[in-house]
Amino acid sequence: MSETYSKELQGVDWYGRDLYKADLAGADLRGANLGEADISHACLKGADLREADLSGANLYKTDLSGANLQGATIRDADLFHAILDGADFTGACLIKSNLNASSARSCCFDKADFYEASLYNVDLTDAHIHGADFFHADLFHARLHRTDLTGSDLTDSYLTNAELVDVVLDGVDLSGAAMPDGTVCAPGSIGECKPKESDMMGFPPIMPPF
Repeated sequence: MSETYSKELQGVDWYGRDLYKADLAGADLRGANLGEADISHACLKGADLREADLSGANLYKTDLSGANLQGATIRDADLFHAILDGADFTGACLIKSNLNASSARSCCFDKADFYEASLYNVDLTDAHIHGADFFHADLFHARLHRTDLTGSDLTDSYLTNAELVDVVLDGVDLSGAAMPDGTVCAPGSIGECKPKESDMMGFPPIMPPF
């Protein structure tokens, strides 16, 4: 059974705390330290997590829909199967985090950092992602339906078998990216993929490392 907490929790230090199934819907957690905490299966719908530290946190199947995570540090966190729909991750640090199979429909990830993050089978339908960094990120099988990636950096990212439907790629750096059909983009591919010479010569497609 979930435990209900106070909603006024600005700056609280809950490093490593057990918050399994906690009810923190709508809580004010601005600047809170939730690093290494177990927040799996918890409800944080509409919570204010601006500038919060969730580094290494377990957010497995956590409901963060509609939450505000602007400027939050979510490095090396586990968001496997998390519900993120409509959340605001503007400027958030998601370096090396696991977002596999999470639902991030209609999210805002403007200027977010996904360096080497894993987004296997993530649903980014209708997401707004301007100027984000996806360097070497794994987007294998990701759903990018009507996703706006304007100005983002997808250098050396893996989009193999991803669903790119009505995606906005204006100003997107695709240098070295592995596209849905396995084509690897040549350096300087901005806004569209220009196949590397090796691909045009019939070399096998690059697959993401697992």
